Amino acid sequence: MLEVIKPGPQLSIQDQGRVGLRHLGISQSGALDSDALSIANLLVGNEENSPALEITLGMAKLRFHSPTLFALSGADLSANLDGQRIDVGWCYSVKAGQVLTFATSAKMLRCYLAIAGGFDCDSTLGSASIDMMAQLGANNGQLLQAGDTLAYQPTSRNRSLWGAHLPQRHGPIHFVVDPREHGLDVGAVKRFSQNSWAVSAQSNRMGLRLGIENVEQRLSHTLSIRTTAVYPGTIQIPPSGEPIVLLNDCQTTGGYPVLGQVIHADIPRLGQFRGGDIVNFEAVSLEQALRLNQQHQAHLNRLRIARNHKQN
Repeated sequence: MLEVIKPGPQLSIQDQGRVGLRHLGISQSGALDSDALSIANLLVGNEENSPALEITLGMAKLRFHSPTLFALSGADLSANLDGQRIDVGWCYSVKAGQVLTFATSAKMLRCYLAIAGGFDCDSTLGSASIDMMAQLGANNGQLLQAGDTLAYQPTSRNRSLWGAHLPQRHGPIHFVVDPREHGLDVGAVKRFSQNSWAVSAQSNRMGLRLGIENVEQRLSHTLSIRTTAVYPGTIQIPPSGEPIVLLNDCQTTGGYPVLGQVIHADIPRLGQFRGGDIVNFEAVSLEQALRLNQQHQAHLNRLRIARNHKQN
């Protein structure tokens, strides 16, 4: 059993989310940094979709009541196990009674904690991911609070002696321009790509709100469109001209003009931006998007092969 002593600002259970249900109006939810979730699970020998903890900003405190293996991936929140430094990207063994604490980070926002065998928690519509808006998933769709406990099967298995880095995360966020005519002026894509955008502190799991000080560079308009399907990574342009990049808990339809869609490889990066971070975007062709997505998958595939080799 894992006991929550202190949850920090936002502690939730997440897997890879609910896929294939958007036509029913059901959001995807799931880990905002799916790469980090997959890596944490791979390190402890789990399936990549196993439920794990998403720790936002840090400042959490957890107690293990049974021996197990655990791994962290994503943001380095200066974790300590009974005062011993714990690094992200490695697997560790833990004894009953040991306490894991987190500070915070100035670089990334979310860290993922996976344990061997995964957490034993309820699922809704094929996923344990907590959707706070719809109140779906484990823990009745609510964030974890002090005193909450999560069950897991104890293990005395030896920890793995290999680690894993996140895929390369430098450079602009790549997107494919939406081919539909939404009425935005012809220079909108160029201005969006040429400018640097600041992440608003009002951003959340539904989307990143972006701002820019120079009012003349905003993509302001007076347009309205028929409701259209939207997805994590969709770039919406509200009348204010300050873009919103949708994230996992976003709605399934929207009425703002759509500028484009962030490529699959870069969507996990979006979940790690903090308020005040500066983000740049670059438009790419479908062929370029395919190549970048393949490079991203190749990195994860190498980790899967390494994990399988260690297990054999």
